[in-house]
Amino acid sequence: MKPNNIKQNIRKNFSSMLELPKEITLNLPLITIVGKEDFTIENHKGILEYSSGRVKLTTTCGILKIEGSGLILKEITSENLSVTGTIQSLEFLL
Repeated sequence: MKPNNIKQNIRKNFSSMLELPKEITLNLPLITIVGKEDFTIENHKGILEYSSGRVKLTTTCGILKIEGSGLILKEITSENLSVTGTIQSLEFLL
């Protein structure tokens, strides 16, 4: 087993034992979708592409592609990002 996999397994076990949120201890993205019009992601790593029809973000799980129409970046911080508009699909690209 690779050293990174060992560290990841230790963090997962530690998180489970102490019942800590995985998005915090493992630095995973936390995605919240409200209906088809609001999308929020915490723990993103940056924007790769932005248009009114597509947003691509880097995360620790890979690239997240959001497609829709009238997409607008409502809020952007170093850790959080909010998108409004009509969301048609979300897809993780590895």
